[in-house]
Amino acid sequence: MIEPCLQKFRHLHTDKNRTHWTAVTTHRAPHKPLLLLSVIDLFAQDYIRSNFIELDDELMELFGLYWQAVNPPSKRGDITMPFFHLRSEGFWHLLPQPGQEAALAVKRRTDGLKQLRQLVLGVRLDEALYQLLQDEQSRNLLRTTLIQTYFAPEMHQRLVARGQSNAEAFQYSMDLLQKARENTAKEAPEETYSPAVRDQGFRRVIVTIYEHRCAFCGVRILTADGHTAIEAAHIIPWHVSHNDDPRNGLALCRLCHWSFDEGLVTLTPSYQIKLSPQLAAPDNIPGHLTAFGKRPFLGPDDQSLWPFPDSISWHQQTLFRHR
Repeated sequence: MIEPCLQKFRHLHTDKNRTHWTAVTTHRAPHKPLLLLSVIDLFAQDYIRSNFIELDDELMELFGLYWQAVNPPSKRGDITMPFFHLRSEGFWHLLPQPGQEAALAVKRRTDGLKQLRQLVLGVRLDEALYQLLQDEQSRNLLRTTLIQTYFAPEMHQRLVARGQSNAEAFQYSMDLLQKARENTAKEAPEETYSPAVRDQGFRRVIVTIYEHRCAFCGVRILTADGHTAIEAAHIIPWHVSHNDDPRNGLALCRLCHWSFDEGLVTLTPSYQIKLSPQLAAPDNIPGHLTAFGKRPFLGPDDQSLWPFPDSISWHQQTLFRHR
């Protein structure tokens, strides 16, 4: 039953260009195999529970992690390309948005994330492939086939490790979220996860509950290669607290993260943003940061996941520049 699907995975239609793609990706564009590896991860995490794949933040994030594992920073990926063009493989069926059936039928290329989402609701897989992806042994065979077919031998273990880290980070993030909602996670976690997995899991839970939106300035930007403007910030730093509870975290853009860590911005016990007088020092040009004063922060929809009052007090008393 699995052999026809393995054959399809071995013979994906990919761009072959020795001047553009290196031996690392067997001189072929890696977009399709990397997207399929990301989808396999989502099935392994039990994130996908029906025969419907959406181009959401989670899928884009995983695609970006795999892309970074095999490509230099100078080469940018674009998840919209494989998401659209995998339809040529026969097992990947684009589902049109209501009223967009005719437009999608004649579309021959994608013109970016915005247009793709206007046209496409999601993807349905062939039923045989969908059933295989629900079985761990079959998933592993499909994963191995992709890795061994489209990537150089020296990349095989790195890609396997990437998948393992994704799975462990997902589990860690789910553990953090569950314990936070049960109000049992203020203590440091057991040392069962590597620092890299812990960092990825903490980051995942923070950007997820804040929906990739900065809690201070409100910016939300995701690129088609899985990059986000948002970082996961500890309120009490990890080296002090050893606490990855999401209530000891904030989703912040890079400027707000730096300003928070420098004590130039903080939160009050009533969850208002407070600015340090140092922002107004001579020669400073703080730009849009000056607009944050006394405005409420943008927390998760679930208010039980808002920051610990104790963590906020620690930041105000220890890091915030009061004068």
